[in-house]
Amino acid sequence: MRRIVEDLIRVDGVIGSLLVGKDGLVVASTLLDEEDAEILGAMSAAVFGEIDKATKRIGVGTLVDAIIDAKEGSILVLEAKDLILVVITQRTVNLGLVKMEMRRAAKRIGEAVPI
Repeated sequence: MRRIVEDLIRVDGVIGSLLVGKDGLVVASTLLDEEDAEILGAMSAAVFGEIDKATKRIGVGTLVDAIIDAKEGSILVLEAKDLILVVITQRTVNLGLVKMEMRRAAKRIGEAVPI
């Protein structure tokens, strides 16, 4: 799993990536600060869960992915099997490319995680 998140930071403009359980526990991370990884993991899982509840409630279905835009960059979250893939980017990143690489990573995660 570590290799999968490491591959994502090779994309120009990606600052970091992590893989977390839906309980918010970090499975793998490229962030140097472990505390930052734990906080981001917990918050990403919580946000993903709440947005998923809202999308189901309003009738648009299960959440696939979300982009949180901030002044200096973005945080992208994507469901990968029973895990959540999180990518932190600079503002100037090509979001389409990042989403494509995240989908590839999710496929690899799906192949690596037993049913």
